[in-house]
Amino acid sequence: MEASFDSWFDQEYRRVLSAVLVACAGDIGRAEDATNEAFVDAYEKWQRVREMDSPRGWVTKVAINKVKSSWRRGKRYVPLANEHDPTAIVREVDHDLWAAVGKLSFKQRSVLAMRYIDDLTQAQIAQQLDVAPGTVSATLTQARQKLRVELEGDAL
Repeated sequence: MEASFDSWFDQEYRRVLSAVLVACAGDIGRAEDATNEAFVDAYEKWQRVREMDSPRGWVTKVAINKVKSSWRRGKRYVPLANEHDPTAIVREVDHDLWAAVGKLSFKQRSVLAMRYIDDLTQAQIAQQLDVAPGTVSATLTQARQKLRVELEGDAL
């Protein structure tokens, strides 16, 4: 069991962290904590998780839910001084785009991350979030429109 989990973890960790980082609007500490906790959950349930259609999607959903729960509980992080540049984890992202993503709602960032970082289809996202596919589609459309307005607003 450990060998298959270890190789899967090595293959998927960075991608899940990238998606969660977008959902956290660049809060690397919160993203790392939630991602690590989600992978611990996956390890504990590995027999079931590895049989899922999208184990990575499940872990991403769990991590994003952990972020959401920590915000609801009012948990605040004091960022530690570190050399992490959040934009380096999520491909080369320019600072204007990063700032615009930070202005989206948590739900919009989460769906964007699952779609464009985690590469899940809209149907897979809907299944993971237990919402209708139309909700995912509408959320993606709204998020892209907000990003467009935010980014083109500077150019106008």
